Amino acid sequence: MIETTTLVVNVSDEAQVKLREIIESKNQPNLAVRVFAQGAGEGFARYGMALDAEQLADDTVLEFDGFKMLVDRESTEFIHESELDFQDGLMGAGFTLQNPHYAQPTGGCGCGGGACGCGGHH
Repeated sequence: MIETTTLVVNVSDEAQVKLREIIESKNQPNLAVRVFAQGAGEGFARYGMALDAEQLADDTVLEFDGFKMLVDRESTEFIHESELDFQDGLMGAGFTLQNPHYAQPTGGCGCGGGACGCGGHH
């Protein structure tokens, strides 16, 4: 039996507007937003975002108004029910991805100037 789970990602209005702007500025018709979990372990996950024009066979594709979001199979359980927001504050602007089921290591995720990634010191 194949278990299919519906992937849910809540994207705030601000984040949707910003993602559309970034994607439109790149002028590549197949560009999508890839959201992934890296270094995920017992009870925590570190998230990342990237712009990706290549959809993989096992990606889950979420359709939003004006853009698509891709999530690879390994990241699905960590991304499910997460919230993607965009905040423009005194400490700088950036995207945040949070999941109520997983703690975040210190250092958030962000996209700035079209480059996306997670902060934190390696």
